Amino acid sequence: MLTNLSPVKISPEETVLLRQLEELSARSGSHSPSLGTMQKAIPEIVINIDACYLSNPLATDLFWSYFNADVLTDPQLFKRMLEAYPSQNRAIAERLSTAIGAPAEHLFIANGATEAIQAVIHNFSSHIHICTPTFSPYYEFAGPDKQVTTFNLDPAKNFAVDPEAYVESVLRSHADTAVLISPNNPDGYLIPDDDLEWILSKLTSLSTIIVDESFIHFADNATPDGELPSLIGITNQFDNVTIVKSMSKDFGIAGIRAGYSIMPAERVTHLLDNGYLWNTSGIAEYFFSLFDRPKFLEQYLGELSNYKLFIDKFTSTTAKFDFIQAFKTSANFQLMKLPEPVSSDVVAALLLIRHGVYVRGCGDKIGLNGEFLRVAIRTESENETVLDALADILG
Repeated sequence: MLTNLSPVKISPEETVLLRQLEELSARSGSHSPSLGTMQKAIPEIVINIDACYLSNPLATDLFWSYFNADVLTDPQLFKRMLEAYPSQNRAIAERLSTAIGAPAEHLFIANGATEAIQAVIHNFSSHIHICTPTFSPYYEFAGPDKQVTTFNLDPAKNFAVDPEAYVESVLRSHADTAVLISPNNPDGYLIPDDDLEWILSKLTSLSTIIVDESFIHFADNATPDGELPSLIGITNQFDNVTIVKSMSKDFGIAGIRAGYSIMPAERVTHLLDNGYLWNTSGIAEYFFSLFDRPKFLEQYLGELSNYKLFIDKFTSTTAKFDFIQAFKTSANFQLMKLPEPVSSDVVAALLLIRHGVYVRGCGDKIGLNGEFLRVAIRTESENETVLDALADILG
């Protein structure tokens, strides 16, 4: 048991809960149990702060204010939203197209980014080359009929993608699909624009390069005023690039499952002809409709700026901690390496049991050698609680 390996003092009552959490995590696979699953399985645990799932809480509040004013005050509208089919994929794409600057015929609306990942890999890939550590669906969705090869990122180099070494690795693997997440999950490394463009220019022989920009809003890329941060421009330069975008992280709406992908038009047509015609909910369609409203986007960019201040303050504090190694991040989370022989899964469990703080232990992350936590950055007051809890257990 993990409890036998921990130098942190653990009471008998905590040991029972630790074992229950260990069993629950094992049943959940590589993804952390949801709040509902956790509370049903172990009701003794009270979750006060969700620093596991990666979302912008200020944007959640913004969406809620619009949804409350537009929908919940009109019971008949809400009933129709529940009762009626949502619009078809292409209709939603046409609404979203102008706001994100992508032609509608190249836009695939997805039930979250994970569906877009699954759709691309299942339909257009046979051999996938990924960086490790990475977001687990990129190898989990491959299935037994797909080959997966890896390029290992070095924590001593802040998990940076070395362009020449990466390109050499991809070409040597003979993969038809390469995956780059920028900023990367779980380490938060942002590939510089010049490096990314150089990499893509050397991999034009591949049929597909997936560039996952799910966390790009939190990076410090230069963006014209009033525009949403994006890497969409690279699809105009390289026709084998597919952009994947989650809306859960930056807009804080993981519960309604909304995302999209930008890809060649013939691939969008193939997907829509093969089962993805009605793959979003009425509530997700309402969310996408907000992109037609300049005031919403203006308010969102304002809240994003405020949230980035919370991120900066959080990372400035962890940089001073002498009991963890906190990695530089361009996302809304931070990866932390714990001192040996401390178990990350035990620390994550104790944060939950003692402080009600839910973080991600990374003991099951392929490509991470050592003990790591991934901590989502929240509101200023929540961040203070999370940092105090870390100091209490580890400091």
